[in-house]
Amino acid sequence: MATIAMPLRRVDIARTGTVVPLIVGLVGTLLSWFGSGWDVSWHRIFGRDTFWSTPHLFIYTGVALWGFAALIATVTAMAGRPIRGRALVLGPLRAELGLALIGIGALVTILAGPFDNLWHALFGRDVDIWSPPHLAGIAGGGIGLLGWLAATAPGVFPIDDRLRRLLRLFTLGNLCAVSVFALNFYYITSVTREAFFYPLLISALVPATLAIATVALPGRWAATWAAVAYTAIALLGYEVLAASGWRPPAFPPLVIAGAIAVDLLRGRGGRFAHPLALGLGFAVVFVVAEFARMLFFAPPVPTSALGGVEPRVTALYFQYYEQTVARPWLSLWPVAAAILGAPLAAASWLSGKRVAAALGDDLDTEALAHP
Repeated sequence: MATIAMPLRRVDIARTGTVVPLIVGLVGTLLSWFGSGWDVSWHRIFGRDTFWSTPHLFIYTGVALWGFAALIATVTAMAGRPIRGRALVLGPLRAELGLALIGIGALVTILAGPFDNLWHALFGRDVDIWSPPHLAGIAGGGIGLLGWLAATAPGVFPIDDRLRRLLRLFTLGNLCAVSVFALNFYYITSVTREAFFYPLLISALVPATLAIATVALPGRWAATWAAVAYTAIALLGYEVLAASGWRPPAFPPLVIAGAIAVDLLRGRGGRFAHPLALGLGFAVVFVVAEFARMLFFAPPVPTSALGGVEPRVTALYFQYYEQTVARPWLSLWPVAAAILGAPLAAASWLSGKRVAAALGDDLDTEALAHP
């Protein structure tokens, strides 16, 4: 009986470590994704609430499920489950690199919660996404999503190849969404998207994800597909909030235009595929697309604040709007943004390539199989 029980126990451990983390992690991703968008809308209507607000419960329950998924993988690996792919070993702890990064990202995000409460206790209530605890939470989300990219490498989870590619697209779209979420009021309202600093931020943040996509996905249109995934995710969140009577964020930035330019240049090869050329293509086409949208679909001039109940929301909003008036799209400001955005986009692209290289075989197995 003992000789039979031991193999069965190993089979159970292997199954648990193979299937359960993926299911738990996907549920956690959906919960935290919905909670993040809802949280901003909640603050715009009710102001700064307690830590135990409903959107916060969605966010931290989702992130906790990330941590639980990583914990399952770690415990089963320590109990004898074979590690699939590259391993991250810290003393007695061992697990797949991707699942370990998911756990690290979850830990960083969860620790940002008490850090946020301490920040408010010391400095009062803020309404700014660019506070240190908020940026720490965003960074934790980015680390966790990079972990999910690595965890969906071939051979880590026994899933159909088409499903694995779909999961990677979903992860890349969310990674891009995290970058856009970090844009503060440029994420929240269209009317505050002025013609200089806003395009520079997009150029500095988004191309990194597009570069990672070209390693994580096969084919010439990898960057475009990642941008399409982001746009679909953003529009879904927009529609869910709007249909529920909540204030949705601004229409998603037209990063898809810049992504198409990047893929077209990559397809030409040679000097066209140089990072500076890709950065210039992304910055120029993105600025042109946003210029056209602001020209033909200009948001209405605000007659009041966002409807938020906190004076700081009103003050910050009109501070951004003053910058919009000072840097109009019908001026030379967007030209400056395209010129200065090119090296920023190139640096972002190179950073994404370095991140993909650091993840190593956990990302590039598929790209090598489909050049």
